[in-house]
Amino acid sequence: MELYIQKGDTIVPVEVKAEVNLRAKSLRMYVEKFAPDVAIRTSMQDYKKESWLVNLPLYAIENLTKEVE
Repeated sequence: MELYIQKGDTIVPVEVKAEVNLRAKSLRMYVEKFAPDVAIRTSMQDYKKESWLVNLPLYAIENLTKEVE
């Protein structure tokens, strides 16, 4: 599932994964087309910050808006 959050004038794409399969094809396409400052994926995997993506573990979902700052 993909959704968006807004922080001021910034739109941040968020993809929610409930599995370990982490292919983020639609999220990657969005990033390539709109070049947001940050993209977030929530999943069962540990926290990981890449050049274009932050993977936020589902157990830490309350920290979602902190990743946008």
